[in-house]
Amino acid sequence: MSELTKTSPNGLASGPERKRDAAQVKGIMKLHPLLLILILGLIPRLALLVFFHDLPIRISDALDYDQLGTSLAETGSYASADGVPTSLRPPFYPVMVAGLYRMFGAHNLLAVHIFQIVLSLLTTVIVYKTGVEIYCRRVGVVAAAIICFYPTLLGFNHQILSEVLFTFFQSVIVLLTTLVIKRNLLTRLVMLGIVLGLGALTRSILWLFTPLLAAYMFLACGPGLWNRFRCAAIPMTCFLLTIAPWVYRNSKVQETLTFIDVMGGRNVMMGNYEFTPMERSWATVTDVTGDRVWHRVLAAANPGYRDLTQGQIDKLAMKYGIRFALSHPGLSLRRSLIKFFNFWQLERELIAGSMAGYFGPLSKPTILTTAILICGAYVTVIFGAIFGAILVPPTDVRVRWMLVLTIAFPCLLHSIAFAHSRYHLPLIPILAIYAAAAATSWRDVRRHRLFPLAAGVCLILLLSWVREFVMVDMVHFR
Repeated sequence: MSELTKTSPNGLASGPERKRDAAQVKGIMKLHPLLLILILGLIPRLALLVFFHDLPIRISDALDYDQLGTSLAETGSYASADGVPTSLRPPFYPVMVAGLYRMFGAHNLLAVHIFQIVLSLLTTVIVYKTGVEIYCRRVGVVAAAIICFYPTLLGFNHQILSEVLFTFFQSVIVLLTTLVIKRNLLTRLVMLGIVLGLGALTRSILWLFTPLLAAYMFLACGPGLWNRFRCAAIPMTCFLLTIAPWVYRNSKVQETLTFIDVMGGRNVMMGNYEFTPMERSWATVTDVTGDRVWHRVLAAANPGYRDLTQGQIDKLAMKYGIRFALSHPGLSLRRSLIKFFNFWQLERELIAGSMAGYFGPLSKPTILTTAILICGAYVTVIFGAIFGAILVPPTDVRVRWMLVLTIAFPCLLHSIAFAHSRYHLPLIPILAIYAAAAATSWRDVRRHRLFPLAAGVCLILLLSWVREFVMVDMVHFR
């Protein structure tokens, strides 16, 4: 009898078979924590699906996405409600909505919710893999649990908004970039460029970030000049090829070079002109009225304004906002500091929607419980991330600075234009990984010589929330 077919007297496999069986069992056990997280993660998702499935759309951005998706599904035209081709919003999320509407019927919000639930679970898997690559398996498991049950992201699964899709793309980009830095295979470089393109077609901030990331890849990857060049050039080329058809369409419609959308200039001006409020600059679009509205100010300063396309108006708005910011440096610096803290503000979008009745009649205890869960989860994750980033950074310096760049870039841009806590949501997966690193190394963290520094940063952030509540929210709700 050959060694491969030997059995022990009790009938059990022995030798190589036993080793192979043990390895298979070990492999299954390795997946078990993640599988358990995903299975348990279905419980709150299905419960929220039942709650949200028949609620009408009340958020203006969501109404726009629904309208664009319906237009694409029924007519194949990316156009506003009056049938005019538009470039106001990036196309990929409306295209996804349109595809679901074609398969399951127009305005089928349930189909979108279910698709976004699947995406959120895939994001959990991506975060697990990223945590393992950057730190270890234990960190990956904890980070996956954080992101799987993160209350705000659970709520956004049931909104017709691009947060879930963009968070997925952002997570994939971080994972692929980490893998490329460690092992720059051709397939990964190509995939990175394509995902960067799709992400940019979902949120335009990525088309500005991609050249910066490519430059960083040139510096971080190696060895050899040729290897550095291919690590920068291949993702950049694939990115440009992915967005090229949309750039061509936009530029033709707007009669000027237009990349992803025509909101960049508007956002810069709304955050940087004479009537931008010092607090809550993100509310300029609703709170500033009459002749102080940004487009009326711009029209008064530019004869022939009414004959311009959306893209041409956006370029004028960009110039106006930059010119005003440079000519008022002190004011702009104060505004940017406030906007920086607005970016990291407590996550109150779903709470505000609940209080406004967007999600049906809810009792005060229900809203209060929801607020505690949402704010408590964010405070825990952001404080944990601060300790993790400062005290337990990744050992690979190249990955460490890539993560810093990924977080700092959107924060900087929103601090210049206008910021809202909703815009930090795609960064929560990175923060979850940092928080998991701190949680799994807490004994070492407590004794770290930089512990006071991390605690001080947390205190500054806490004071900014208190200031916002006392000086802005209390006044606003009087």
